[in-house]
Amino acid sequence: MAKSNMTAGKRAASAILATALSISVVVGVGVTLNKFSADPNGKLFATKEADTINVDGKEYPKASLTMGVYADTEQAHADGFTGMKNDWVQYGPSNHLVLPANTYITMTIHGYDGGEELNNPFFGKVMGTVSGTVNIDGVEYDSLPYNKIQHTWTLHGIPQSTQDPLFVSVPLLRVEEDDEIGWVPTEDPITNFKGHTITFSFLTKGAGEYVWNCEFPCGDDTYAKFGAAMSGYGYMSGKVTVTA
Repeated sequence: MAKSNMTAGKRAASAILATALSISVVVGVGVTLNKFSADPNGKLFATKEADTINVDGKEYPKASLTMGVYADTEQAHADGFTGMKNDWVQYGPSNHLVLPANTYITMTIHGYDGGEELNNPFFGKVMGTVSGTVNIDGVEYDSLPYNKIQHTWTLHGIPQSTQDPLFVSVPLLRVEEDDEIGWVPTEDPITNFKGHTITFSFLTKGAGEYVWNCEFPCGDDTYAKFGAAMSGYGYMSGKVTVTA
């Protein structure tokens, strides 16, 4: 066996240097992730309502909030949202939602985008809402066809003992497009016939930190249309903080 020419002192120095470099890499990654996970548009707080609602024999306080989802920054501007830095598909006006605990949440999403086909038809189902349905332009649905969806709003968390599980997934009906006229007018006057009004309700539990994202492949072709907006934090994904 060949002997190493490195002395004990050099080996110790090398080990110290390697350890220091490892620590600096970990710190750098932590700082980078913290930077990218910062809220680009602040927090969006649910509005608490004065009345309550009875669900399965239990009384819950009520709260509500409204978001939009847009094909690009121009659509976002037309709906009164400043928009994100890149001209990509995006939710707004914020990606960080703050909801009260143990509350009946009614969420409204104005969807102005078109669509193609889901990679997984599973996400065409409505899951986790109080009624098991979503209301789109006044009509109740428990699912949508895999080729009629513009995006999904999917809320979930990593299973752990420190917070309650919370899972909600709702498909959003696409706005149709025509080769000659472009966007086809919808039947929804709330969006000035340019989109769909999607409303659903769910129950929060105890306090915790969760994430939401779109499960529709609406990015570029970097990886099965999950690049660009799909991998850029704040466009088609975000956080949900449930507060006590």
